[in-house]
Amino acid sequence: MIALKILKQKNFMAKLLTTELFDNFTVEEATIDTFNTFTIDGRIHKEFYKSSDGTEEIPDSEFSEWSSIRPIALSLIKGKHTPLGFKFILHLGEAMKLSLLEKSDMDISPDQISLGINIKYSQGEVVITTGVSYSIFTLDKSAEKAWDEYIPSFLESNGIEADLL
Repeated sequence: MIALKILKQKNFMAKLLTTELFDNFTVEEATIDTFNTFTIDGRIHKEFYKSSDGTEEIPDSEFSEWSSIRPIALSLIKGKHTPLGFKFILHLGEAMKLSLLEKSDMDISPDQISLGINIKYSQGEVVITTGVSYSIFTLDKSAEKAWDEYIPSFLESNGIEADLL
């Protein structure tokens, strides 16, 4: 696990909220504090998609994609007042996760791992914290190492400046 402080917040927020840069992520939770606290549980209610004629496609993922939550987050954050704070818990989407994990030398199945980031704005700072959760017990830390190396390079390659905390 590493923590990164975003140096140019306006640039980062524009990329997070108005571009497709983070669209490979799914949303576990989003909390935005403005004039009220808005909380979004990103878990998909699959029963919502069930129709009587069976024509609707039910999403495979447990969580909503960032691309579907992003416009909602933007509408809550934009305006003349800076939010009091926010927190987004995002997980890397399956395709990108498989690509990243196949490069690391590990003995764990990718479906037993979740690669996540917490993006938190508080006291005037944006901090991204990486995290890995496992559905099994393991001493193998190769997935964590790969994830902790990937996020800083992902940010840098997309013009987002960050310092390791």
